[in-house]
Amino acid sequence: MNVLWVIVDCLRADMLARPRAEWPVASRLAEEGTAFTACYSTCPTTTPAFTSMFTGRYPTSHGVRGLRGTRLAETMPTVAERLSAAGHATWCSVTGPLLQTVGTVRGFEEIEYREAGDRSVHSGFGARAVAQVERLEAGGRPYLAVLHVWDVHMPRRYPASFDRRRYGRDAYERAFAGVDSWLRTLLAAAGDSTLVVFTGDHGENTRLEPRTLRTQELHRRAVRRLPVIPWAQWTLHRGARSDSKRLLHLAPRHLWGHGQTLFEPLVRVPLVFRGPGVAGGERRTPVSHVDLAPTILELAGAEAGGGWQGQSLAGAIRGGAEPAARPVAMEIAGEPKMPPVRQRAIRVGRHKLITSFDDARWVEALYDLETDPGERRNLARRMPDVADDLRAKLRALLAEEAETVAIAGDEDAEIADRLRELGYL
Repeated sequence: MNVLWVIVDCLRADMLARPRAEWPVASRLAEEGTAFTACYSTCPTTTPAFTSMFTGRYPTSHGVRGLRGTRLAETMPTVAERLSAAGHATWCSVTGPLLQTVGTVRGFEEIEYREAGDRSVHSGFGARAVAQVERLEAGGRPYLAVLHVWDVHMPRRYPASFDRRRYGRDAYERAFAGVDSWLRTLLAAAGDSTLVVFTGDHGENTRLEPRTLRTQELHRRAVRRLPVIPWAQWTLHRGARSDSKRLLHLAPRHLWGHGQTLFEPLVRVPLVFRGPGVAGGERRTPVSHVDLAPTILELAGAEAGGGWQGQSLAGAIRGGAEPAARPVAMEIAGEPKMPPVRQRAIRVGRHKLITSFDDARWVEALYDLETDPGERRNLARRMPDVADDLRAKLRALLAEEAETVAIAGDEDAEIADRLRELGYL
């Protein structure tokens, strides 16, 4: 089976929680397909999150824990390698920090990396991607096509004609509305016989989001004059010693965007499957990005093999039932040269625990997501037995810790230059 896998950088789950007139194509995709409403990224940072999707393993296990410093070991299998071995044509188009030196996109027969100026679906990339899918459709081989969409990432990108209320309340929503207008053409190129997988790599902090392109640029100019990144790193290095984490929720997107906490808006993402054999409907059981590799392999008709920490969701997608419930984990390890408190989290049923295990700089937080979806009431001291149980489950889930493979100095310097261009350094 053909697989078209669209990954929208920084796309939060609440954007597809209900149909929206501002993005009708994505809304219809979620209505027609199987929509997992509680899907979690393994890490609110692009490179570890993509690596988890492609390897079916948590960052602790695959070893790529940040944007730089480490690379994927050659012995770690990827979904592209498995599908290539099964006879699929494999192609991907990525950008941002996903340079080939990291190894995340290893196994694709064709790899396109997009530089600045060619990242938006409204640039030359958008038309090339549609033409590439049409070429793969006509090629006679089953294929895997992965598209990394960057428009929703800061700074948001969309045509000036979308700077109207009918396309969303702010720049974040309008950027996704712009993606939606292109998505119609892309899905038409793929046709009805292709399995479409639609997700985000992680979520985003949209507090104090600029409303228009003009105000976004004014905000950027103001922030460039301030030591925002050092402030953010200093804050995170000090930790969160109070039981209440409310001040972390109040941090504006200019202080940090998505890689600094494990709250729901930063780790919960949409996940939709649509295509032949897909039963449709919502699935509310928590699932993880580590489930994607074994799921896609099974749905594509390839041998999944072993080596995955995730479970295949194919049965739930085909049969219309909920997947088997199990714990899902998330983590932030930090960058080698900027180490904040190492945070980890686990979701089991209605409860979510955020912890740093033995680091006293972070006081544990336990939330009941059914009664407190905004994660405002820390129950760790009131429910110590639940916290202890989740902590033990989290240790077991992340017990397999891979030895990291360092990136050579000149290659790491190249990644650092790219991160500087993206505004991360």
